[in-house]
Amino acid sequence: MTTQATRIVAIHGNQLTITTGDAQACGGCASKSACGSTGGRTHRIDVAPALARRLRPGDPVALTLGDGATLRAIAAAYVAPLGGLLAGVAAGSAAGLPDMAVLLCGGSGLCSGYVVSRMLARHWRAGMQPRVCASPPPDSGRP
Repeated sequence: MTTQATRIVAIHGNQLTITTGDAQACGGCASKSACGSTGGRTHRIDVAPALARRLRPGDPVALTLGDGATLRAIAAAYVAPLGGLLAGVAAGSAAGLPDMAVLLCGGSGLCSGYVVSRMLARHWRAGMQPRVCASPPPDSGRP
């Protein structure tokens, strides 16, 4: 399970706007500005109404993301399109088609894999969202 400390910037109903700090691995990474893990970026997260009432802008919170979420994201982004590409090429080759037709079969398999990828991402969306796992105690002295 991956956990990252964040800070609340704003609260709109049940939606928190948070800002993240640099992840631990970002220090020596040359592509940290392209991956979205760079500190200072804001993200929106839906939380339970009871939790949203307890939080205030400026409060520190910890977000967690399950290990399975990372594997599902990899499967949706890479495995489904690659599997479609390979299946298309294999089907074209098995049918004895000329090379250009095999290439077209691979392209159509890649497009099909992309469609499957989008469907998987939509199906798994709720499980791939980070969740607030630590917040200030309810009796922190605030009105």
